Amino acid sequence: MDLKCKNVIDLRREFHQIPEPGWLEFQTTVKIIDYLKDSGFDLKYGKKIHGSQRMGLPTAEESQKYKDSLNLTADYDLSEILQGYTGVVATFDTKREGPTIALRFDIDALFIEESGEADHLPQKEGFRSKNKSAMHACGHDGHISIGLNFAKWIMENKDRLKGKYTLIFQPAEEGVRGAKSMVEAGVVDGVDYLLAGHIGLGSGQGVLSVGSQGFFATTKMDIYFEGVPAHAAANPEHGRNALLAAASCALNLYTLTQFSAGMSRLNVGILRAGSSRNIIANHAMMQIETRGENQEVNEMLMERVQKVIEGTALSFDVDYRVELAGGAPSYTIKDPDFIQAVSTALSERGFTTKSNNKLGGSEDVTYMMNEVENNGGKAIHFMFGTQIKGQPHHYKYDFGEEVLDFATRALAETALYLSDL
Repeated sequence: MDLKCKNVIDLRREFHQIPEPGWLEFQTTVKIIDYLKDSGFDLKYGKKIHGSQRMGLPTAEESQKYKDSLNLTADYDLSEILQGYTGVVATFDTKREGPTIALRFDIDALFIEESGEADHLPQKEGFRSKNKSAMHACGHDGHISIGLNFAKWIMENKDRLKGKYTLIFQPAEEGVRGAKSMVEAGVVDGVDYLLAGHIGLGSGQGVLSVGSQGFFATTKMDIYFEGVPAHAAANPEHGRNALLAAASCALNLYTLTQFSAGMSRLNVGILRAGSSRNIIANHAMMQIETRGENQEVNEMLMERVQKVIEGTALSFDVDYRVELAGGAPSYTIKDPDFIQAVSTALSERGFTTKSNNKLGGSEDVTYMMNEVENNGGKAIHFMFGTQIKGQPHHYKYDFGEEVLDFATRALAETALYLSDL
């Protein structure tokens, strides 16, 4: 494939049709590689870009079933990608002295069936998801396209650029799972500046928010209760009810979020239990998440959660286990003068900017931002303003496609400014 033959909107619409949730981004990864492999970038993928532990993996059965449905082929080795080591890291060295600038773009989708209503643009224009169980409902199809468009900009301007550019196409952002693995593999080692961003999220159309803040620390957990089955009428006293344990646990968890040290959130998103109406339920599973305005709050909340789980198991005489399914640290701007300098520079280049917009959620890019800054570099997160239709994570989510060129220009101008510091 020739990247020059695709404009950024066509790229977005192509990726929108093949949404893939975290660690299943097989087609997405292959398409990114195919677009970049002959363009002058050094490409890394597979196990080279991941650490030894990846959080929140799909089951082997889920992965195999999806893999079998695709029949992917390529003139390079796909085996590690198809084992779930998804994502791509593309590097271009100008061979001229200058900083190492990394840019991160998330690539995964959500388990949502996309709207087929006539007023939904992807349906109307014929680029609706072809995967009935998944949808790009948070703009990551746009982020991929911005990353590829930025790669195109690098190649068009390579004779005047300085330093090194690393483009990180990260899997499994939803559920905050993928960034930690890539940081452990060293993908941001030696980075002087890390740039990241997100479409929309409260910035008005045409407004560039510079230096996002309000990243909540978060932990995602799967909780399993195991009891003993019994006949619900003949001998219920012989059973140990995992369903009641999970229900009690859920109610008690929602009492835990009062802290004076900062805001906190807790949500029980899924609770499944039992096997039949006439059997005392012997198994239950809960998927929950905690969030804290800062690391301290999330850790205190997690301590309380653990005590509630342990107390529930004791009260209902059931066994339990807890599996970590994802997580991300909080992030606080460490150098406000740097953020202000970048904002001023972009204003002088014609952008309408505002600073320190609050994310109000969690994002695992914080692993990368903290790692870069702990090693002496600088990190900055943008919000690219556009009109949103539907809310993020909604089956009718869509965004104004003009933001794709807007975001590419913002990143390019930021990179040029940082190269001259």
